[in-house]
Amino acid sequence: MPLRLASYCGLVAPLTYAAALIFGGLAQPDAFSSADDAISDLGADTASSPWIYNQIGLNLTGILVVVFALGLWRALSPDVLGRLGAAAVALTGFTLFLQGLFRLDCQGIDAGCENTSWHSEAHSWATGVSAAFLFAAPLLLALAFRRLPRWRDTWLPTLAAVPLFVAASIVFSGIGAGASTRAGAVAWIVWLAFVAFRLLKKSEGMEA
Repeated sequence: MPLRLASYCGLVAPLTYAAALIFGGLAQPDAFSSADDAISDLGADTASSPWIYNQIGLNLTGILVVVFALGLWRALSPDVLGRLGAAAVALTGFTLFLQGLFRLDCQGIDAGCENTSWHSEAHSWATGVSAAFLFAAPLLLALAFRRLPRWRDTWLPTLAAVPLFVAASIVFSGIGAGASTRAGAVAWIVWLAFVAFRLLKKSEGMEA
């Protein structure tokens, strides 16, 4: 995996995800609230233009994250913690992709909404697994960066990313549950772009 290509994928991922959140939210009826309603509702079967969130926000973003993770794996090899961190990033991207495949049955604003189908259950499982990797990835990478001379300048910002996710979620929880989850997700994808930028700068010497 060319490191520059992987870096660009990591830098583009926040753009595709943010665009899906914004335009997917704008496509919903007036009763929908980005502050209160779940992100996954943007891609539900009853959502307006669910493809915006599912195909752009999840499928495309997931692929970009996986490609970035492959480059990160190469850059950090043979360090075991580095590989584990890169694998956690890749699995985050893969579970994002799965969330885009398995939709919820309905939105929370729908009368009598009950997400009981198999694909709704699969979506919930993929979301839960993704959350675990979201936290594991920066922790593992911070430990790896700390002991790699070329990456030591990146370990503290990466370690600080975890409390940043939590803090963003708590601050925006005052607006609503939907705003809280969106803030945490955006904080994570921005951190990913930061690591992608660092990889881009370091790739100049590594691929020379």
